[in-house]
This record gives sequence, structure tokens and C-alpha cells, in this order.
Amino acid sequence: MRPARGAVLAPSPAAIERVLWLAAVDRCLVSTAADPTEVRRAYAALRRLIDRAAQSLYAQSPIDPARESRWILDVRAALHSGTPAERAAVVLWAACGAWTDAPSGRWGELADLAGDLADALDGVEGCARAMALRDTMEDVWREMEAGR
Repeated sequence: MRPARGAVLAPSPAAIERVLWLAAVDRCLVSTAADPTEVRRAYAALRRLIDRAAQSLYAQSPIDPARESRWILDVRAALHSGTPAERAAVVLWAACGAWTDAPSGRWGELADLAGDLADALDGVEGCARAMALRDTMEDVWREMEAGR
């Protein structure tokens, strides 16, 4: 059964999660001259793809900017310990997990480049913490949705 013309389908929870992680990486991640060359190169590659593709990727699941900002602040609050590089790697690994599940090629490209940057920052140390962070943030989003 097809939706009626003009009907708007709500994005899936997975699509919303992909966009929220994109926002967290896009708006919060930076690289400086003090970073090792490998990190700066990996960051630049990820940044180029985000700059090229973000508009169309954000359009897949439009999210209220205030709720997106609140979610990003909750991500920061959920990152308990570690150096800035370790915390950034955890966010990147969490984003990789969300983006890898996507059917679109751009999400897969983002996952590959984010994985490269996370690996340059912290190796695979943050992977387990990233899965826990994704679970936490999924609960946070559900609570936000319920409280609208």
C-alpha cells in the first residue's frame, strides 16, 4: 500500500540517529595545528565529505535545531572520562556504527572516513565505549520524543 499523495512519512529511528550523529561530528569536531599529521589528514578528508554531502544528508531526516542542540549537549555530558582525543574517538566510533547501518553510499563513505579519524585519534580503544554511548543516546532521544 502506498501512502496518499502529499502524505509525509516520518523518518525511521535509524535515519534520525544517523543525522544526530552527523550533527554531533559536523558541529563539534575540530582539528588544530597541534594535532599529529595523520589526525589532521583524516580530519580534512572527513570534513571535505561532510561539507559536500551534509545538506542532502540532513534533509533525509529534518530535526528541530533546538532538539538537535540539546541532544549534542547530552552527548557531551555522557562522555565521562578521557582525553579530548579519546572522547572524540568515542563519538566518531558511535557515528560509524550508526552510519554503517545505512543503505546510502554517502553514509558508508562517512563511516569509513570517521573510522579512519577515530583510529588515528585513539585506535580501537573507544569502540566499546561508543556502543554504550549509542545505547545511552538512543534512550535520551526516546525520552526527548516522549516529552515533546
